[in-house]
Amino acid sequence: MIVAFAAVGCGRETAPEPLAVESPIVKPVAEVVKPEPLAEPPKLTAPPAISIWDAARAGDVGAVREHIASGTRLNEPDETNPLKQTPLHCAVESGHKAVAQLLLAEGAEVNAKRADGLTALDIVHKADPEASDEVRAVRKAIASVLVRNGATAAKHK
Repeated sequence: MIVAFAAVGCGRETAPEPLAVESPIVKPVAEVVKPEPLAEPPKLTAPPAISIWDAARAGDVGAVREHIASGTRLNEPDETNPLKQTPLHCAVESGHKAVAQLLLAEGAEVNAKRADGLTALDIVHKADPEASDEVRAVRKAIASVLVRNGATAAKHK
């Protein structure tokens, strides 16, 4: 019978010492520039008594501006309305181009869908055989504003 064994460590009883590496000194390239704090944080105004949805339906640009200044969320659906319309839907449905332009300029979602799946562009394109030429012209102008802001019709997606 032959017995073999390996000599581990070749006679060393401890692990070798790690090499000492000197870390380089890092010098700052530039000092950090801290912005000066604002003298006063911007104050939000209180929203007007009229809801943003009613203001949009009425074409009340001033009240919509007050809502924007107070921080009202522009894409919130009207929970009291079964269609869950956003302010943009309300403005478009009521034919208020100036309110629609303001809402879009302030960040309203142009392709938001109401509960029945229609977008603002769908609402404008709804056929109404009783509509006067004036109403049709307003709808066409609103549709143009919506399309320039990236609107697409949900029915045609």
